[in-house]
Amino acid sequence: MTLRRALFVFGFVLVAVNVVTAIWDLRNQRTQVERNALRSFSNLTSVLAEQTSRSLESVDLLLTALADEIRKSGIGDPATRTARMRDRILGVPQVYGLRIITPEGHVLLSTEVPAPAELDVSERAYFTKHRDGAIDRRFVSDPFVGRISGRWQFAISERLSRVDGGFAGVLVALVDVAYFDRLYRSLDMGEGGFVSLFTSGGTLITKVPGQHALSGRHLSLPDNVLTALQRDGRFAGWTRGSDDPEGGPMLVSGAAIADLPLQVYAGSREHAVLEPWRNEAWRIGARTLLTSAVVLALVALAARELTRREQADARVREGEARLRQAEKMEAVGRLASGIAHDFNNILGGILGYGEMILETAPEGSAMQRYAKNLLSGANRARDLVDQILAYSRSQRAQRAPLDMSRIVRETLDLVRGSLAAGIELVPSLRDEPLVVIGDATHLHQVVMNLCTNAIHAMNDTGTLRVALGSHEVAQGRVVAHGVLAPGRYVQLTVSDTGSGMDAATLARIFEPFFTTKEVGRGTGLGLALVYGIVTDSGGAIHVTSELGRGSTFEIYLPQSAAAILAVDADEAATAPGRGERVLLVDDERPLLEMTAELLVKLGYSPEPFSDGPAALAAFEHSPESFDVVLTDEMMPGLTGSGLARAVRERRTNLPIVLMSGYSGPMLTQLALGAGISEVLKKPVQSRELAAALARALGRAS
Repeated sequence: MTLRRALFVFGFVLVAVNVVTAIWDLRNQRTQVERNALRSFSNLTSVLAEQTSRSLESVDLLLTALADEIRKSGIGDPATRTARMRDRILGVPQVYGLRIITPEGHVLLSTEVPAPAELDVSERAYFTKHRDGAIDRRFVSDPFVGRISGRWQFAISERLSRVDGGFAGVLVALVDVAYFDRLYRSLDMGEGGFVSLFTSGGTLITKVPGQHALSGRHLSLPDNVLTALQRDGRFAGWTRGSDDPEGGPMLVSGAAIADLPLQVYAGSREHAVLEPWRNEAWRIGARTLLTSAVVLALVALAARELTRREQADARVREGEARLRQAEKMEAVGRLASGIAHDFNNILGGILGYGEMILETAPEGSAMQRYAKNLLSGANRARDLVDQILAYSRSQRAQRAPLDMSRIVRETLDLVRGSLAAGIELVPSLRDEPLVVIGDATHLHQVVMNLCTNAIHAMNDTGTLRVALGSHEVAQGRVVAHGVLAPGRYVQLTVSDTGSGMDAATLARIFEPFFTTKEVGRGTGLGLALVYGIVTDSGGAIHVTSELGRGSTFEIYLPQSAAAILAVDADEAATAPGRGERVLLVDDERPLLEMTAELLVKLGYSPEPFSDGPAALAAFEHSPESFDVVLTDEMMPGLTGSGLARAVRERRTNLPIVLMSGYSGPMLTQLALGAGISEVLKKPVQSRELAAALARALGRAS
C-alpha cells in the first residue's frame, strides 16, 4: 500500500471511528435520559404513595372510631349522631360524607346535605360485599358519581355487626376524588407527564392532567405491570396501555398503596421523555458531520501536499517520508495512550480487590491460587499498558544518569536463560562506565526487545553478537532513522545471523503493530517501543539487513559526563494509618469503592465522593475534620488539581495526593502549582498508596 493510499485509509478510519463514537454516545445518552426520568418518576411515586396512604389512613381511623362507638352505644338519637358524624369529618377534607346503611340497604343516616333519606344502595358493591360476607376487611369501591353531590367519589366501607356477630349494616366514608385531583395538580409533570390513581382491579379513579371521560372505566393494565406490583409492590419501566386512547409507549413508575387495594402511577409519553435526547442527538450529529468533514478535508489537503512533495528529489522525499512516519506513529501513539489511560482505571480495581482476596484467602487454598493467578494476569496487563504509554510518550520516564554497561550486562544475564542450545551469545562490552541520561526500565526494554527479535529471527541456530562502546561523531550524520549531531554517543550494536529482511520489511519495522512473526509470538510493539524510547532520548537508530545474512541494529544514545545515581535500596516498610480521615474523590465508582476498602485495611478512615463539587462542599462544611486528600485528576465538573487549589485556599497545610493514569511533565507542573504533595500513577497498588500517604502525612519510616 502506498503512503498516499494509507493516508486515505487512515482518514476514513478516523471518520468511521468518529461515526461509531457518535452512535455510541447517542446510545449512552438515551440510556442516561431514560434512567434519569425513571429515577424521578420512581421517587415521585414513592412520595405520592406515602402521601395517599396517609390521607386514607385518617379515613381508616375515622371509620374505626365511629364503628367502635356504634358497637358500644348504638346509634342513639339520629340528629345527635348525624351532628357528631359531621363534626368528625370537619378535619378530614378528603371525606365528602359519612353514611350508615341499614341491613336492608337503605341509608339510615348521612352527613350529606340534603340528606339522602331512605336512599336505596343495596346494589352498591360496598354494601353487597359486606352483606354477603365476601370480604372480612375494609372495602374500597370503584369510583362513581354521587347521586346527591353529582361529584366523583369512591367509598371506603366497614361492616357493622350485632352483638351476636350478625350483619347490622355498613358504615361508609365517601372519599372525594377532587381532593386527590388538587393534590396531584400541584405537581409540575411537564409536557406529556401524568399522575394517576387506580384501584388494584384496574379501574381509573383520577388522572392528572384530567381525562374525565376515562374516570371510572376499567383499563387493561399490561401483565408485566400487574405482575411486578403484585410481586414487589412497585413497577418501573416502559409499557403501553391497550385501552389508552392516546396510544404509544409510556415510561411509567407505579407503586401500591400500603394496606389498600389502590395503586398510584407517575410517568410520561415517550416523545416527552426523549425530548432532551433528541436535542442532544442533533448536537452530536452536527458535531460528527463537522469533524468528519474536517478530517476528510485534512486528508485531502495532506494527499495534495504529498503529491507535490513527491516531485522533489530523492533526498527531500526520504526526509519527508521519515517525518510522515513519525507523525503517523505519534497519532497512533495518542490513540493507544487514550485507551491505556482508561484501561488503567479498570486495572486499578482488579489489582486492589485481587490483593484483598489474596490477603484473606486461607494458605494453600484454591481461592489463594485463584487470587495469585488473577494478580499475575493483572500485573502482566499493567506491564503491557506501561509499554504502550512508554511507546506513545504520554508517560515521561524519570530520567537520571545511568551506566549503560551495567544495564546491558543485567539484560544479557536474562537473555542467556532463554537461549536455545543452538544459539551462541557473543558479548563485547567495555569495563568502564558508559553514562547516558534515561530511565533504567526503558533502556532494559530496548536491549531486551532487540535481543528477543534477533533470537526469533535465527530459529534456534546462529550467533547473537552484542557490543557496547563509545562513538565520536565529528560532523552531523544522517542514519537510517534519525540524525546524529556532532558529539559523543554510547553505541549499542545487536547483530544476528538470522533470516534477514527485504527492503519492504526494513522500511516498516518501526511501525506500531507491524510484525512478520506468526500469531501468538509478537504484538508489533517491540521495535516501535525501541524507536520511541531512543528518539525520545535524543538518539538515533541505524539498521542494515540482507535476506539470508542477518540483521544489525545500531543504537546511538548521547553520552553524559554526569555521576551515576546509586542503586535504589529496598523499599522500607510503610507505617500504617492511625485512623486519619481521608477525603477520597474518584468519578469511577467501582474504583472509588475499592480504594475506600483498601484505605480501611491500611488503617485510614475514608470519606468517599464520586463528584468533585460534592467533595468540595463536604470539605468546606468541615475543613478541619480531614487529615489528607486523595483525589483523581480527570473528573467531570471539577478536576483533582482544581479541587486541590480550592482546598488550599481554606487549609494551606493539608496534604494532598493526586492519582492519574497520565504522569507527564505537564501534570507535574500542574500539581506543583496546586500545592499537591504526591502524584501517583494509576493503577495504584496498596503498597504504593500506603507509602504515598505515609510520606504525605510525614510518617514514612
